[in-house]
Amino acid sequence: MTSLGIWALTLPFVLLGASLCVGAGIGGGAVYVSIYFLILGMDAHGAIPLSKATIFGLSLAAYSVNLWKRHPTARHRPLIDYDTALMLEPMTLLGGILGVILNIIFPNWLVLLPLSILLAVVAYRTIGKGMRLHKKEQAEAAARRQNDGIDTAALLENEEEAESVNLDVSAESQDRDAQLRTLYTAEGRLVYWDRVGWLVLVWIGYFSLTYVLYKADDVVERCSGGWVALILMAIPYVGIITYFAGRRAHALTLHKRSLDYTFAEGDIRWEGENLWKYPMLAFFAGLAASMLGIGGGLVKGPIMLAMGILPQVATTTSSFMIIFTSSASTLQYFILGKLELGEMAAVMTAGFIGAVIGQRGVNYLVQKYRKQSLLIFLLGGLTVISVILITSLALASGEFGRGGVSAKAFCNGE
Repeated sequence: MTSLGIWALTLPFVLLGASLCVGAGIGGGAVYVSIYFLILGMDAHGAIPLSKATIFGLSLAAYSVNLWKRHPTARHRPLIDYDTALMLEPMTLLGGILGVILNIIFPNWLVLLPLSILLAVVAYRTIGKGMRLHKKEQAEAAARRQNDGIDTAALLENEEEAESVNLDVSAESQDRDAQLRTLYTAEGRLVYWDRVGWLVLVWIGYFSLTYVLYKADDVVERCSGGWVALILMAIPYVGIITYFAGRRAHALTLHKRSLDYTFAEGDIRWEGENLWKYPMLAFFAGLAASMLGIGGGLVKGPIMLAMGILPQVATTTSSFMIIFTSSASTLQYFILGKLELGEMAAVMTAGFIGAVIGQRGVNYLVQKYRKQSLLIFLLGGLTVISVILITSLALASGEFGRGGVSAKAFCNGE
């Protein structure tokens, strides 16, 4: 079979994988790595860059669909939680810098073994959360059936209140009501361009640093003191942006409390340990994503579920954040010469088309059956499949004992 024929066989599987993964809010890197293992015969170091490019195409498609969606309980707000994205994504990109280096240096077994263990833990915790949410949804459905008239009226009343943002002006001062109206109007924007702008700024810094580190040898020699200093400079750069984003989010939380703002289910109160704990978890998610080629969503999705964010909000926000992580990693691998332009375009296109089909289908099912637990079960099920596929294929092909370069070879650009 010719090379073109092999790709013709591979791309439909990539499209199918993207259509399934996008609904769970994950890139599906483990699924694509398995496909490239099995059909293209690649090892981890060849399959992972391709998986990142596939995830990039998927994330662009997911955002094009989810951009127009509204929050399930606060209908005046977008479905994507831009504040959470700004708090988590910069630290994710910072972790990605170290992850790519480790992926190149480590032998395959040191990439695949942590990947399998991590996915097994994630799958266990995710499916457990899905079971708990499913029981809660069943109880709520039974309660609605028993009190259909009362509950329906209450739901309609809440929905109308969220849509029109009607406020009870008789019980509060006019000044407070004016501030609440201003707040609701600001929340109703389709895109929070100020948050997106900060994320783009982080991405530009990440990409610029990556280019200097790995391609501009005439500027700084790889592994030299200046090279290490550039990597260390990324820490205060990202840290300062995260710090000011945290201050802003914290001030907004306090402002809402002062106005007796009604927080929607799953809203994050950015205060206390939340201001540092979740960004640090995002750092390790980024490290794992770049090192193991799994897409940050597979780790950040469960993190956001643990934060209490609604599944539908968590999956769409995760897909949005994956744009920055996957695009940066894809360009980084391209700069390092690990991706060919034609192959990158092919897998990105397959990921994009599959994601559009899958995202629309999942959105339809969630709205029709009113079961967000479907998203969690989809995430957990795909994670289990990924663990089985990657472990089995690596053992069968003997890839555990191959790959990797020495630190000296890496520093020499080999």
